[in-house]
Amino acid sequence: MFPKRFLVISVGLVCLSHYPSTAGAQVFITSWGTYGSGSGQFRTPQGVAVGGSGDVYIVDGDNLRVQVFSSGGSFLRMWPAVGANIAVDASDNVYVGAFQNMIRKFTRTGTLLTEWDTGSLFFSLAVDGSGSVYVADYTNNRVKVFTDSGVYLREWGSPGSGPGQFDRPDGLAIDAAGNAYVADKFNRRIQKFANDGTFLAQWGGYGTGDGQFAGPVRVAIGPQGDVYVVDNLNRRVQAFTAEGVFITKWGTEGTGTGQFDNPIGIAVDGNGDIYVADTNNSRIQKFAPGVPTPVQALTWGNVKVRYRGERAGQFVSQGR
Repeated sequence: MFPKRFLVISVGLVCLSHYPSTAGAQVFITSWGTYGSGSGQFRTPQGVAVGGSGDVYIVDGDNLRVQVFSSGGSFLRMWPAVGANIAVDASDNVYVGAFQNMIRKFTRTGTLLTEWDTGSLFFSLAVDGSGSVYVADYTNNRVKVFTDSGVYLREWGSPGSGPGQFDRPDGLAIDAAGNAYVADKFNRRIQKFANDGTFLAQWGGYGTGDGQFAGPVRVAIGPQGDVYVVDNLNRRVQAFTAEGVFITKWGTEGTGTGQFDNPIGIAVDGNGDIYVADTNNSRIQKFAPGVPTPVQALTWGNVKVRYRGERAGQFVSQGR
């Protein structure tokens, strides 16, 4: 039987070309960590970030420290820090979000550079390409933006379920264009905004199906713009296009390879490899993005046809 094809017709030029899709089935690479307080051990690993050098930074919550590893999981260094969330800027400065309203900025080796009060009791954070620091203010249902030294710039959001409103924003990430993706936890959706807070899109809904969420808590952006969401209560990670079209998912509840128990943090490196903080299993799991499914475009005259093989029943049109 021939595989199903999805079809869209639009204006085009005469050509035959291939476009890679953004992600395929994820492939487990490695994991590291056990429960404890020694080097390379964890007690509630939560935040994950990857620096430009490829080093992996982990907030080891109950051990009150940041641990740093190579991309393969070799322990490199650590320093004391109270926090639950972490981000790294283009210069490999490290920002740690603490429960006491504070952001603390460190060098890559742990020297404290500055700190400031965000006015947000519980929050996650991200840094854009220009160094602006975004805070998902869980308590006050808003997003706040600061300079890298803590100067307040702007904010948006209010309590509710409408576009641009939040019910406990619990994670965010910034893409290369400066768009912000916010995990709107109890609205069970992802909202996408321009960097000035202009609402652009949303997707999700409560459930266990593809593209649905039971607890979206953290977001990361891949090098090709894919959006990865930790769906905590469904014990899985889901991947989407930048427009919110479902791509793939992986994970079930458990302690085995590719399984999760209370996954929280997520980060993606420059190669597209994905790091997940498997919190209650006291470990980090690393996955490769897998082999992409090709998307082909065939055009003739003024008619353009795009099709892709069946993959989780989803299709993204690419009109001109």
